[in-house]
Amino acid sequence: IDVALHDWLAQRAGLALHEFLRIKAAPLPITSFSIGIDDAETIARKVEKAADYPILKVKLGTNRDREIISAVRSITDKPVRVDANEGWATRKEALEQAKWLAGEGIEFVEQPLPAGRLADVAWLRERSPLPIVADEDAMTSTNLRELSVAYDGINIKIAKCGGLREAVRMLDLADELGLRVMLGCMIESSLGITAAAHLGARAEWLDLDGNLLVSDDPYAGVRCDHGVLTLPAAPGLGVRLVSPGGD
Repeated sequence: IDVALHDWLAQRAGLALHEFLRIKAAPLPITSFSIGIDDAETIARKVEKAADYPILKVKLGTNRDREIISAVRSITDKPVRVDANEGWATRKEALEQAKWLAGEGIEFVEQPLPAGRLADVAWLRERSPLPIVADEDAMTSTNLRELSVAYDGINIKIAKCGGLREAVRMLDLADELGLRVMLGCMIESSLGITAAAHLGARAEWLDLDGNLLVSDDPYAGVRCDHGVLTLPAAPGLGVRLVSPGGD
């Protein structure tokens, strides 16, 4: 509903959504492409198939994390970001993993510990060679001040925070608090991904690949070419419904 209302208001004003929100269109950061948890052989194949994408986001938080990263690094030396998905049990384990990952050329670690353990994350942040980014801990703007003492950055997702209005509120507060920002997503169609992409110029990192991971996307909107996102040239979101067979 939030996204639909923003789309309607921007169309009524004859402006692209980012213009309506007074956000510049370009250049947008390059989006990462996600590699899900799997066995080493399958992960290597996934990385090979993702050759067109210059940045990868790799899911960890298992007892096979080193095997997974080794499989990725056996194929590519491109930039990699890690999402631990709350998977490391203790702050000591998280620190050991962060130190090891730094040696593997990883850019940052997302949600290394279970949500709600801010004291442990603050301890980790003081010692980690890598930036620490909140995902499950960063739901809405209500606790960002609290998070700013523990995390280097936050992952804002339209579907997670409740819509564009709250996402912009989070962006504004992150700027005030000096928090770095990633715009992320769930597994979404181009409708949700395009909405988030209109905010993209305000983020340092993008992880807007949900529409690339579905085979039956009913919408056409933002385009992705080797990780470079291009917003539609139309008022509002610029998204249109397409037939099941394509445009």
